[in-house]
Amino acid sequence: MSKSFGDGPPDEGAQPLTQRSPLHVHVVDDRWAAIRQIVETIAIVAAGLWAFYTFVYQERIKPAGEPAALVTSISIHRLGRDARRDILQVSMLYHNVGKTEIDIAADGYSVFGLRYGTRPRKKVSGNPNQMRAEFDIPVLSRTHVQSYMELRGAALAGNPDRHIVMEPDSTETLAYTVVVPRGAYDALIAYDIAWPIKMPVRKKTNVRIVHNPNGSMWLRGDNTLDEDDNVTEFALIP
Repeated sequence: MSKSFGDGPPDEGAQPLTQRSPLHVHVVDDRWAAIRQIVETIAIVAAGLWAFYTFVYQERIKPAGEPAALVTSISIHRLGRDARRDILQVSMLYHNVGKTEIDIAADGYSVFGLRYGTRPRKKVSGNPNQMRAEFDIPVLSRTHVQSYMELRGAALAGNPDRHIVMEPDSTETLAYTVVVPRGAYDALIAYDIAWPIKMPVRKKTNVRIVHNPNGSMWLRGDNTLDEDDNVTEFALIP
């Protein structure tokens, strides 16, 4: 005998369903979950501040406020010589030791030939805080040999097409040839000077070339703290 479901009328003997009361749901705050959310929010904010300090402030904002910082050095090397001439090279090395990109607004060098005497001469000089006593052979003459100064694009009166742009911690070497008569000098002394300006150049520096009474040249500007210079000597004998 088969049975079918859902096709016929309801069973007259079935009992009616009892009506149930609605369920009440109570939301209970989890105090530790709230504390955890606060801690996570603080951690996210702290990480964002650290990233800003490290990658934005340290790498961009702080370096942009620092002055240009350049260290220069100068050296002389002999390229060759014969019975009539000494051929030398004057090399200037620039090192950007700052945190910002710079442009060399002006630079140059001056070279002098030195002649020494043959007999020592005693000399005492100084003051109560510092004394100097010498008993060596003095310099008899100091003759200007060669000077070269250049105003570049970052200088007010400079050539707008000339630049030496240097990244932080980069170096640049400039070399020039100097030829002197053989035996004319006992030694050479050379001075260099460079005037850096921070990039981007918002205001060109007011630096100019000055001529000295001895025939050499040098650079002067409104603020001498911006420049860096150095000196070296080179013996031509033997």
